[in-house]
Amino acid sequence: MLNRSSVMAIRNKIIAGALAALALVATAASASAAPAFATTNVNVRSGPGTGYDVVGTLRRGEQVDLQYCRGSWCFVERRGADGWVSSSYLARDGYDRPRPPTWDPYPPRPPVWNPRPPRPPHWDPYPPHWGGGWGPRPPRPPVWNPRPPRPGSSVCYNGPNGYFCIGD
Repeated sequence: MLNRSSVMAIRNKIIAGALAALALVATAASASAAPAFATTNVNVRSGPGTGYDVVGTLRRGEQVDLQYCRGSWCFVERRGADGWVSSSYLARDGYDRPRPPTWDPYPPRPPVWNPRPPRPPHWDPYPPHWGGGWGPRPPRPPVWNPRPPRPGSSVCYNGPNGYFCIGD
């Protein structure tokens, strides 16, 4: 049989082993902090919300260690003061830096001026009157007819070479 001192020694060893395992798990959890990048300039706050004080600022592209998140706020460790950042401004997979513009050998052509643009399909040269409804079309200008309107009559015209008449 085991005496009381040997039982206490075994119990202490079990407790020490459990504490060592717990410490190993805790250090592994803290070592598994994921890297994250700021997608824009963003404030680092003392708590998870905009009501907390600003303790620093992350610059766009700056890398931080993401520890854990609570709702839409994440606790980050960084150079300087650690704190909380909105998860909307963090990227875990990497930071997409803006690419420089590429040279296009065929730039778009400038628009061509059209002196007679097409009329819209609803265009009507005779707009409605203020009272509503469509008004009558304006009278057409008279067309000069070289023949007299009735047989046996004449038509007179003041032309560029003088006054002349046609008909009876």
